[in-house]
Amino acid sequence: MDMAQGLREWLDGLALSLAPAESKQLMQSLAQGLRVRTRQRINAQRDPEGNRFIPRKRDQLGRIRREAMFNKLPRQLRTQYSSEHAAVGLAGRNAFIARVHQYGLNDRPSPNTQPVRYARRELLGFSTDDQTWAMQQIQEFISQRL
Repeated sequence: MDMAQGLREWLDGLALSLAPAESKQLMQSLAQGLRVRTRQRINAQRDPEGNRFIPRKRDQLGRIRREAMFNKLPRQLRTQYSSEHAAVGLAGRNAFIARVHQYGLNDRPSPNTQPVRYARRELLGFSTDDQTWAMQQIQEFISQRL
């Protein structure tokens, strides 16, 4: 059994003991916390497991852009939650860009260029550190309710 499945089963048992309003409040705090953690990780140029992003390739003139990738993307992170789920993600054009990098897909940088295969740079994900953090948050939430 993988970690995410174990966490889901544990949360399912916990959800039965919480009122819908309490469950929604818990999911809101988890979604907001995960958004902050994801934002910090992208700003630090790290994937969910803590590895650095693959550096950029040289352009046609042989230069490498040195500024950080995805500078504005962390500000565009959105949360979604209900009494049954919590999610952090992106929308619109930002979601498309993130998807291309997340899975290492092909895209055209501009309409007049050839398609380019982008290196795989995992932006969104749920690491073991996130799982530990989520469990601590849930335990604190439950201890405050008792």
